[in-house]
Amino acid sequence: MLQVNNLTVELKSYKENFYILRDFSLHINKGEIFGLAGESGSGKSVFAKCILGLNKEPIYKTGGEIIVDGINTNDKNSFKLIRGKKVSMIFQNPLSSLNPVMTIGRHLIETIKLHNKNISKSDAYNMAVSLLKDVEIDMPEERLNNYPHQLSGGMNQRVMIAMALATNPELLIADEPTTALDVTIQAQIINLIQKLNKERNLTTLFISHDMALLASICNNIAVLYSGELMEIVSSKDLIDGKEKHPYTNALKKCIAQIGNKGELTTIKGFIKKNNFLYNEKCIFADRCDNSIDVCCNKKPVFSNGYKCHNPNT
Repeated sequence: MLQVNNLTVELKSYKENFYILRDFSLHINKGEIFGLAGESGSGKSVFAKCILGLNKEPIYKTGGEIIVDGINTNDKNSFKLIRGKKVSMIFQNPLSSLNPVMTIGRHLIETIKLHNKNISKSDAYNMAVSLLKDVEIDMPEERLNNYPHQLSGGMNQRVMIAMALATNPELLIADEPTTALDVTIQAQIINLIQKLNKERNLTTLFISHDMALLASICNNIAVLYSGELMEIVSSKDLIDGKEKHPYTNALKKCIAQIGNKGELTTIKGFIKKNNFLYNEKCIFADRCDNSIDVCCNKKPVFSNGYKCHNPNT
């Protein structure tokens, strides 16, 4: 469904240039729930927007290709063929994505009519009601008359999911859809996405920094660090402790454990900008517990599912 080959995205300004994504490749099969993990600043959201062509200056795609269901998105016209039709996106914060002066009904009906030019107003209304039922919102007819501020965070996120589904996409991008929600509501949204994935035969790209969450719902997980792909690991291998890259292992150790009364584990240092200084050096070397001399003198190559000179055994 999605093929990404050697994608490079750079931030270019008069002050500085650096890579947001560097030689990034992956593929996602149809019907799969595929996870994308990494710290804040690793390039996850930029990648999601790159699929839809939503990044703006000073962010530029400078290399590689993105192929969605056989369509190579290499210009504005190709993005028009997939945006909203084949690919839809759920953004992180629903309240910043919904217009506060528009009702939920207007949000949904406008989206439906935009992608179904010949649909009648009554059919669009009925479809909006049906979508709210699909995302398990109670009293859907009444909710169509509500404004975003009248709904809870979880309900607004369900509305965002309904809007994403309004165009009958084949690929759904969920960019940290549970970040602003409490734990109980998070579980409900996750269960809803899994249910919709099966019922509609969707392909889902699920973006999160929560490794435990990704391991519980995804088939495979790509681990991104400062714009570079560190590892692609199956959820089973991640749960069984068979991950190879030290960064994947470090992210796992940051998960809070029930009964652990000690301090939370953190990764030493901070994420750095990926620039020319890392042309011949591993981007993670300065923070890595497995770092050896070669890590600082030679950039590792992605092979056998990971990118590391000294992987975990």
